[in-house]
Amino acid sequence: MEDLTMGELLAQYDTTEKLYTGDVVEGIVISSNPDEVMVNINYMADGLLPKSELPDQNPLEFKSGDKLSVFIMKMDDGEGNVMLSLTKAYERVVWDEFQTIYEKQTPIKVKVREVVKGGVVGHYKGANVFIPASALSLAYVEDLTPYMGMQLDVRIIEFQKDKKKVVASHKEILKSKQAVQKADALSRINAGDELTGTVIRLADYGAFIDLGVLDGLVHVSQMSWRRVKHPSEVLSVGDVVKVKVLEVDRDKEKVSLKLAEIKENPWTHIYSNFAVESIVKGRVTRLMNFGAFVEVDDGIEGLVHISELSENHVQRVSEVVAVGDEVEVMILEIDQENQKMALSIKAVASLDDEAYEAFTQVEEEVSQTTMSDLFGDKLKHLKF
Repeated sequence: MEDLTMGELLAQYDTTEKLYTGDVVEGIVISSNPDEVMVNINYMADGLLPKSELPDQNPLEFKSGDKLSVFIMKMDDGEGNVMLSLTKAYERVVWDEFQTIYEKQTPIKVKVREVVKGGVVGHYKGANVFIPASALSLAYVEDLTPYMGMQLDVRIIEFQKDKKKVVASHKEILKSKQAVQKADALSRINAGDELTGTVIRLADYGAFIDLGVLDGLVHVSQMSWRRVKHPSEVLSVGDVVKVKVLEVDRDKEKVSLKLAEIKENPWTHIYSNFAVESIVKGRVTRLMNFGAFVEVDDGIEGLVHISELSENHVQRVSEVVAVGDEVEVMILEIDQENQKMALSIKAVASLDDEAYEAFTQVEEEVSQTTMSDLFGDKLKHLKF
């Protein structure tokens, strides 16, 4: 290699940056160790970035080839290196950067360094970013300590440059991701699909089911074949249920569901299990001014009209029966279409001992045989 003349050496130096203390310049990481980072700043000497001048004080976070904006503290540290600071560089440029980030609503990544009253403090290029507890998650967060040291994607929701104040939200990022996932799920779900979900909330009109990234509603009318006054009669929060999709409204993001395992309506086979003029046992479930309702089987209720409570005149239903009473009733009429049954306590009480004893002996045959078939003329004197 030929020796370079003094002029050629000076020409080489002229191609490097002319740097001064206080400048902020671009550099490329050459190497790092636990104490410092060496940076090429396009100068005759390399730059030295000590651990104390790093916001997180961890030189090993920086890898060869990483690009950095650094602040020149001293042109010569006494050993021929340029002393640099990343913290001071951030202080110089970060607030202008925050302004642009805030205006464009660009997401940034911060590292949580502290838990404070009402939220956590994250660091972004040496600057503090406050994240309120209410903006950390989609759900309420009581204990904030697990967030210490976490890297969070956030969006700035409040910025005051003159007060050096930055407030950000991780929740906004989560909501955006959830919206994308929800739209994707809505595009895939169709009427007729059978799914499994978890009951997360009960309302007077139905139950909300968590299907993963979206919720669906089981209306109270789709919980049972019988009338349900409140969803709590059928479901509890936390129940895992199988549901069938009835309708998907993608514009309104609503999914209508029904329980997939609704028991068959017992009224469908009412004539196989009950017969007019048969006597059955039941339990009084409701008292009304006009009579008492008696449940004779699971889901099968009939009405004992006030005139069928007793052979004597009854002024108030509560004079004869109370809710919870076990009673014997005769079936006077079955209306399958309207799911109604007319019953009588009076008719049973009117049976003489012989007729009643005969009935109890053939109790298992009652569903197939009417009382008229069994007792013939013995019932003629009764007035149903």
